[in-house]
Amino acid sequence: MAWRGWRRTPVLWALLAVVPAVFIWLADAITPHGSVPVGLRENGKALTAMLDPAHMHAGTMAPIAVGSLAAIAGVFIGLDARNADQRLALAGQRRWVVLATRLGTVFLAAGVATAASLAVTATVFDAHQWGVYIAANALVAMTYALIGVVIGPIIGRVSGAFVAFLIPFIDLGIGQSPMLQAQPEGWAKYLPGYGSIRVLLDGALTDAFDETRSLLLALAWVAALALAAIMLFRHERASTTVSA
Repeated sequence: MAWRGWRRTPVLWALLAVVPAVFIWLADAITPHGSVPVGLRENGKALTAMLDPAHMHAGTMAPIAVGSLAAIAGVFIGLDARNADQRLALAGQRRWVVLATRLGTVFLAAGVATAASLAVTATVFDAHQWGVYIAANALVAMTYALIGVVIGPIIGRVSGAFVAFLIPFIDLGIGQSPMLQAQPEGWAKYLPGYGSIRVLLDGALTDAFDETRSLLLALAWVAALALAAIMLFRHERASTTVSA
């Protein structure tokens, strides 16, 4: 049913095609060669490497595309599923089944967005550790898909769509961007993308994995947002039961 709904929403397919191409290919095309400091961790030690922005810009733009598309998916799919969820709840469907279906659909859409963005990225960027790089993008997708699920019912469809693009730009495009500063500012470390981007940069630009703490932080954000989504779902179901 989700697939049938997506087929009737061409704007989602347009976003999947346009956003990665604009974000990633354009970044690769317009970025001049040079040298910028980037804070990394190698063999357990922090270091500042001087890297060519033209080499890494496309790779660091991919998570912005992933986060934006995943958040949009979370907002729209979460809101579109509310009526169906309410009908299922009134019909007596088990709560965990309804919740798993909603989140599973959102994560599937976020996975499609991740695959589309990585397919574009692979044409212009070669990560040092592809497995780590892909996993980090998946963490970004899960994080922002859940953010979309949470903010959609609170601020609505139109505002949710705006915020779904705004938050990834502030977090991933400004706060965590190695193109703007060697290390994130203090305030950026409290944003949801901090752990995921540290893992992503480790996979993109180094030869060995050294960001275990950042990985745990990213997973903690996913767990906290999933808990928030569950609490919101339970509140919506309770409101439906009372209304009925």
